[in-house]
Amino acid sequence: MTDKTIEESEELSQTEREREAFYRACIAEFQQLGYQEQYLASLKDKCVPTDDTLTPNEES
Repeated sequence: MTDKTIEESEELSQTEREREAFYRACIAEFQQLGYQEQYLASLKDKCVPTDDTLTPNEES
């Protein structure tokens, strides 16, 4: 019973490592293609402040 649990755990760990490696490769390619800054800029444009302290142009 213990051996089976260890095998399942090792398989899961291997799967997790493979998944993580794939995500890292995708992120690296995303950065190399120059999409990171464009993506972050689009997120910044969509952000809306939810706290009055984040809008310095308005006076109390």
